[in-house]
Amino acid sequence: MQGTQKNREDNNSSRSRSESPLSQEEQERRKKLPVYERTLEEKIMSKKIKAVEKDRLIKVFNALIQLEPKRIEQEMDGNKTTDGDTKLGKQKRKKSNEPKFSAKAIYAMMKKLKYTPVGDEVERMIWEIDEDLDEQISWYEFQLMFKRCIKDTSYLEPRGLFNFVQFLMYAYDKEAIKNTITVEDTLELLYVRCGRQNLDGEIFKIFGQDEKTADGQEKEITYSDYLVQMKKKDFNNWTELENKKKKYDPSKEQILNKKD
Repeated sequence: MQGTQKNREDNNSSRSRSESPLSQEEQERRKKLPVYERTLEEKIMSKKIKAVEKDRLIKVFNALIQLEPKRIEQEMDGNKTTDGDTKLGKQKRKKSNEPKFSAKAIYAMMKKLKYTPVGDEVERMIWEIDEDLDEQISWYEFQLMFKRCIKDTSYLEPRGLFNFVQFLMYAYDKEAIKNTITVEDTLELLYVRCGRQNLDGEIFKIFGQDEKTADGQEKEITYSDYLVQMKKKDFNNWTELENKKKKYDPSKEQILNKKD
């Protein structure tokens, strides 16, 4: 366990991390830059997601924020500016007031879902997308994670928190989050993302062959069931991609180019 912790600390020190989220003015300025001058992160954040998805994503983020224990704030007068009140000090106070959630909120939500995490599963979910290494997830980091995963075609993006959040998006129902989902719960989000032509295939990957129980009732699956299916789906997608790479022979392409 100590070795694992040391490896994670070493990884933290060597990972390339972005700065804290930019001001609104700077974000707007960078949006006007030519595409080739933007960073990969800026390109990802510029991607649009469907209104239905964004609405549900906001609701899930707010639900996690509500489960975050209140922070103990240091005594400070935030309304007055003193001679020693530097620009950095103001930025730190502003950042400290930014809505975020930590592993504690995820644990609380998992308890509602009647799911017991294994080992450091929750902490790893945070670590994988924690851009500023404060062990908390901001709205900016939350969006970045979601957009990275839905646009990912390499199947190498960390998907721990994404799978958790996606289940909550399906399970969100009338200002509350259920601990199981049905096919009907997933239809709207799957339709806007995958289209009608891929809808049945995506439903099969989540619920398997049977969408109803033996007595004709709509099948319900838990987060634990969903996670098993998503890990299987991700592995199959990655395997299929790797097999395509192995079949690709660059020498054949060179021969074709010479003939042209």
